[in-house]
Amino acid sequence: MCCSSLLAQQKPHYSQYLQNMSVLNPAVTGLNNGMDVRLGMRTQWQGLKDAPKTGYFTFSTPVSFGGDMANYRGSDLGVTEPQSKDDMFDYTASMSHHSFGVLFLTDKTGPLNRVTGNLTYAYHLAIGDRSNFSFGVGIGANRLGINAQSLVFDEADDPVVGASGEINKITPDLNAGLYFYTSSFYFGASMQQIIKNKIAFDGSFNTGKDVAHYFVTTGYKFWINNDFSITPSVMLKVVSPLPKAFDLNLKFAYRDAFWIGGGYRKNDAFFGNVGFNVANMVGIGYAYDYTTSALKTVSSGSHELSLKVLF
Repeated sequence: MCCSSLLAQQKPHYSQYLQNMSVLNPAVTGLNNGMDVRLGMRTQWQGLKDAPKTGYFTFSTPVSFGGDMANYRGSDLGVTEPQSKDDMFDYTASMSHHSFGVLFLTDKTGPLNRVTGNLTYAYHLAIGDRSNFSFGVGIGANRLGINAQSLVFDEADDPVVGASGEINKITPDLNAGLYFYTSSFYFGASMQQIIKNKIAFDGSFNTGKDVAHYFVTTGYKFWINNDFSITPSVMLKVVSPLPKAFDLNLKFAYRDAFWIGGGYRKNDAFFGNVGFNVANMVGIGYAYDYTTSALKTVSSGSHELSLKVLF
């Protein structure tokens, strides 16, 4: 008698996108000098039953294929974050190079569980002595599963799920992005879910599909003195036909060894970040979101942890 449709973002939120840009844009693959490993976990809307839970693992490294690159030193491929304002004067762009990586992402909401695996590639082009431009792609597959046993229907054996305990649908996945970066400025643009896969679990209901997600990120690091810096940044998200959304972020850092900051996500939450680096190799970060939407009546907020290891 009555029909309606639901529209929603299909990719996870991140409050620590400055620490895990690789899950948004494949063009950052191999940006840092040496091997780069990052892990993260997010629990969205704590206290709400079956709320989203997200986890990810990424690995990337710059590589050389012989020829002129065979003569490059390892330190020539990828960049190292300046620790102080004085280090800015010694910053040099990375030599042009190829990079490879992998990404694994799990995102569970109620009975739905999406697992994504991608191989990523990026080429970093040196522009002058102090800036680089990269473009990258991520190719892989999604497995969207539904736990039918956790669903309750008025009539048993609903034709969509039947008597199955677990239904899985595997589809191809393709992402692409661009990234420009210097010692103090970055600008990136990426597109996820380029392939608009059907995501229905039954042939008679085929209106569900993946939709493209567009991300634009930019930020600039200002040095207050030789040791302290402040980095304002913004992330714009476009998912048609939803209204455009954005995240605003402000990060204070001491020699890139300790940072604290916060931000605002439109129509969703205020969030705070804190973290530290050890010997420029290991970084740990935590974020807490205070929900501002109507969900605040049932949610105590969201939590996010991140870990990075640079070899």
